[in-house]
Amino acid sequence: MPVPLPPKSRPLLRRYVRQPWTAAARRSPALRRWCDQHGYVTPHFSWREVGGNDGTPVPRRLRKNAIRHCRRLELFRHRLGDVAVSIDGPYRTPARNRAVGGAARSRHIEADASDHYLQQVDRWIRQSPKLRSRADVVRIAEQTFVAVGNETSGTLHVDSRPGKVGSVRFVTWAAGR
Repeated sequence: MPVPLPPKSRPLLRRYVRQPWTAAARRSPALRRWCDQHGYVTPHFSWREVGGNDGTPVPRRLRKNAIRHCRRLELFRHRLGDVAVSIDGPYRTPARNRAVGGAARSRHIEADASDHYLQQVDRWIRQSPKLRSRADVVRIAEQTFVAVGNETSGTLHVDSRPGKVGSVRFVTWAAGR
């Protein structure tokens, strides 16, 4: 569920909530305050959703990473055709990361990565006229995130680590669907 819309008396802020992928929205202190007041990182991603599956909140020192990642998720969501995107694999503590068999240097422990189950990827394809296959989703992800891939878990992993967009790729599931 997205953040509530601001009152009609705040038309610019309403536009930023509706179009959070824009550069102006990303720079807006008013949007940052509005989201914070309502428990959101960005208009479509709450701090609760970004926090660990075990209820662990994102540590304050990692919040900038989570904000950067959610801003990219907003752009990704828009590029997919404004379909609903949820985070299936959010922030992990180092202990949780070890417990789930995550990579030793997983970006999940830096709060700038998310996983999206294959069922969700296939739903995006069904819902968006912009998408025909998983390959389309991967192409858009590579144009939006620094790293795109998955292991053998049937998830799409995207992250916003420092670096050039599209510079890390490790997709192994068949994108031909």
